[in-house]
Amino acid sequence: MNPVLVVAAHPDDAELAVGGTVAQLCDRGSEVTVAFATVSEHDPALRPQRRAAAERAAGILGHRLHWLAEGRYDQVEDIAEYRLVGLIDTLVEKTRPTAVLTHWEGDSHRDHVRLADAVVSSSRRWPDTGLVQFGPNEFRTVRHSEFTPNLYVPVVDQLDRKKRALRCYSYAGQGFRGLDEDAVELLARHHGLAVGAPAAEALLVRRARTDRPFPLLG
Repeated sequence: MNPVLVVAAHPDDAELAVGGTVAQLCDRGSEVTVAFATVSEHDPALRPQRRAAAERAAGILGHRLHWLAEGRYDQVEDIAEYRLVGLIDTLVEKTRPTAVLTHWEGDSHRDHVRLADAVVSSSRRWPDTGLVQFGPNEFRTVRHSEFTPNLYVPVVDQLDRKKRALRCYSYAGQGFRGLDEDAVELLARHHGLAVGAPAAEALLVRRARTDRPFPLLG
């Protein structure tokens, strides 16, 4: 069994970027933990709904859900850098993953960049663990085309589950852009073209393990 850790800034970030990959890893028997740094719901009355949505999404994809700092924060910028790095250090020590997946530091969202930088800083403590990044979820920004993946994970069998997981975040009063299912599928089809698959998710491997096959390839 290959434990895998996904660290994302906000609920739905991981599902959008690597929901299919997470589902596939879980299907293969990997123990996947998805950790969110924030709840990212500014209306206190809606925070329980946001957390419940993440729980439902975890049930669909099959991963364990973890909240950094017990979900006290709503933005990554509210967490002191040393505190954020320490939280990641502790979580990696607890889960002992073969690989950590997180945001790309070239992302246009500053919260995503802050978290990516914190994970890279933490990585000094786990040099034998793989480090993989996923690109921007917002394809309307100029940075989206600058992401250069070197690993494509076919996810055609998991695409419907990914979309079902994302639908969990559509609740009354939610304060962010609604799910564009057509865009999710078109992007997956686009990435699939790169490797001759019907649908895929694109990743950037920054550091691979040398003592065993990378879990997404093995």
